[in-house]
Amino acid sequence: MLHLFCNIYYKILMQDLRSGWRWFKSRPGLGLFVLVTLSLGIAAATAVFTVVQAVVFRDLPFRDPQRLVWMWNARVERDRAPFSVADLDDYRAQNHVLERLAAFTNWTANLTGLGEAERLEGVRVVPEFFEVLGAEAAIGRVFRPGDDPADRVVVLTDRLWRRRFAGDPALVGRTILLSGVSYTVVAVLPPRFVFPFRDAELAVPLPLASDPRRGQRGAGFLRVVARLRRDTNVTAAKADLDAIGRRLQAQYPVDDGKKTGVNLFPLQSEIVGDSRQLLLTLFAAVGLLLVVACANVTNLLVVALSAREPELQIRIALGASRGRLVRQILTEIGALAIPGGALGVLLAAWLVRVLARWGAAVLPRLDHVSVDLPVLAFSAATIASVTVVCAVIPALVVTRDLGLGARGDARTATGTAAQHRLRRVFVAAQIAASMVLLVAIGLTLRSFINLQRVDPGFSADGVVAVQLSLPPPRYASPGALSLFADTLQPRLAALPGVQRASAVSLLPLSGLLRTEDFWIIGRPDPPPDAVPQGHLRVATPGYFDTMNIAIVSGRDFSDDDRATTAGVAAISRTFADRFWSGVSPVGAHIRLGTGPAPLTIIGVVADVQQFSLDAPPTADIYVPLRQIAASDAPLVAGRMYWIVRSSDDPVRIADRVRREIHAIDSEIAASGARNLGQVLSDALGPRRFVVTLLGLFGQAALLLAAVGVYAVTAFAVARRTREIGIRVAFGATRANVLALVVGAELRAVAGGLAIGLCGGLAIARVLAGTLFQVDPFDPWTLLTAAGTLAAVAAIGCYLPARRASAVDPAVALRIS
Repeated sequence: MLHLFCNIYYKILMQDLRSGWRWFKSRPGLGLFVLVTLSLGIAAATAVFTVVQAVVFRDLPFRDPQRLVWMWNARVERDRAPFSVADLDDYRAQNHVLERLAAFTNWTANLTGLGEAERLEGVRVVPEFFEVLGAEAAIGRVFRPGDDPADRVVVLTDRLWRRRFAGDPALVGRTILLSGVSYTVVAVLPPRFVFPFRDAELAVPLPLASDPRRGQRGAGFLRVVARLRRDTNVTAAKADLDAIGRRLQAQYPVDDGKKTGVNLFPLQSEIVGDSRQLLLTLFAAVGLLLVVACANVTNLLVVALSAREPELQIRIALGASRGRLVRQILTEIGALAIPGGALGVLLAAWLVRVLARWGAAVLPRLDHVSVDLPVLAFSAATIASVTVVCAVIPALVVTRDLGLGARGDARTATGTAAQHRLRRVFVAAQIAASMVLLVAIGLTLRSFINLQRVDPGFSADGVVAVQLSLPPPRYASPGALSLFADTLQPRLAALPGVQRASAVSLLPLSGLLRTEDFWIIGRPDPPPDAVPQGHLRVATPGYFDTMNIAIVSGRDFSDDDRATTAGVAAISRTFADRFWSGVSPVGAHIRLGTGPAPLTIIGVVADVQQFSLDAPPTADIYVPLRQIAASDAPLVAGRMYWIVRSSDDPVRIADRVRREIHAIDSEIAASGARNLGQVLSDALGPRRFVVTLLGLFGQAALLLAAVGVYAVTAFAVARRTREIGIRVAFGATRANVLALVVGAELRAVAGGLAIGLCGGLAIARVLAGTLFQVDPFDPWTLLTAAGTLAAVAAIGCYLPARRASAVDPAVALRIS
């Protein structure tokens, strides 16, 4: 019996498929439109979901990642500050809410002994770091509690292992040279492992017991990850840790006076950062694009199916039920929609590779993005939903209206009144969705343009920055650093095409910072919780000139500013305005937390966007390299940027700079050469990625809206040829025909614009936090979006209407 039933159902299915094939074959334009529209819509939705899922939704590859938090010191002036060793010990001993916590710091090293030296980003971690994360090695064994942090061992990421060591499993147990020191490779991490510092490719132990800053409670340099207990949450954990912070503040008013407690952020959100909001905006946009595509296809199918009413009436007369006709239409349309969806998934797999290659440099966690099981589940659900919307709705509407004519209800050449209403509802829906999408695009684009217009405070044209990591054994003193700089600078300045050359400890827009407390000599000392901070940078003479950073007043550093002369400093305009409003600070004295000797302010320079183009200007302090404290030398040696301005090709200049550096010391890696223009471009990378895709989606939505309105209007006009011929025969003018055809469609468009305007205002409120110098309810953006859509829709209506208005009554009546 079951076999017989399956056989009968199979024959019915094949019959319906053949019927659908014949119908679409007789209308190749309709079939191609449905196939292409749905495949492109599903491809875009699947590709974007794949990226969003990989970056935002996919859990970190750790044990119970929901319990992992990034723990920061909360200070008066900022909510993300590092911990000192003493503070870390107190929080570890006194808390009741953390299962474990682990400290780490960023670190750079030169990989040598394997061809050209390469500078690598890495981290120093305490032995329990990997246990806190709940991470294991793919090969070998990661650090564990109880391991000696003084051991010279290293853990590599899968990316570094494959890139520099060809994925050799025998590497584990062998030694490699990092900044002139031998480290034994003990483990290779899994491919999807991600360090809290995105660019880190290796980890070595962090020996806190021997760190010279251990006894300095105010020396914050440790980042901390923690695992919450199972019986607590972030809110309860913060309350417990804040209580500890208050006790420490009272116990150590000088060192902890400005520390107000802690802030806990989910580790995943900290790693993803601002990309989350941008990608969710992109995901919403592609969803709107899919709505436009579905409304377009559904509307066109309603009109097209209404032309089959005579055929369907005959089937009813022969005994077919409404359910049978619905199943037939569903099978016919599904036979095109489902392959279109499958084609879209295949296209999405290619798009994902393109997006991953394009976005890997600007978005985290895209190294191993792929169309996996969750993505396939999303695609299957999307295809099923699209098929239901595009097939079931037209089938139900058309089959419901088959008997209306017999009951005397209104029917025209283009269908029943209900079909007219549904068609206009879908026109309004696609216009509304397109309107919301265009508003989002307009606001995001204006914000992006405003960011591009921000003056970074320096000139990037013709500037190359080469990052160095000097081996600590040989460059751990101020004298050694100064000697290296004094040797390298004239060699770089003498290169052909080089105009100026200098160095700085932290490059603008690098995302790195170093803050220092300071006191203004001659003013009363503020209370411990009100000591101001500045952002400290170390530079060589000529740095401001090389970067074209304007000197507002005073002078630049010179060769006379040496370790044996009085200490000097330059400050930014914001620093000067904040603490010497209306008065020149040149000649004033300040004292930094790094040393007791006062520094004389010798100059005020223009503000520089040090962290991002949309960040407010910072209070910057610059000190000369020759005058740094002994304790600062290892920090500066570990990360130093040489800046070269030239009129020659940046690639050639970078090669020449590397040769000069290697001529002085072959163990110094100079592989991180970057054009400063590229640095500026990278600062806008995530936004450019999203804006570009939003622009493509907006163009696709406009095209779909235009094609949809045009196709539906043209189809309806074709079916009204006889009616229009009669109207013209009885004296209707061309203007009358245009008004007849265009008027009804534009009413639906106007309704869609009104709904879209409300949706645009809602999406503007959601986007408000991501916009830069743009009013979320900017009237020009709203009017431009509405005007563009109205013009596109009007053209789509006018072209078939103009053709209808020129119809010859005699020909129309004879054809009809």
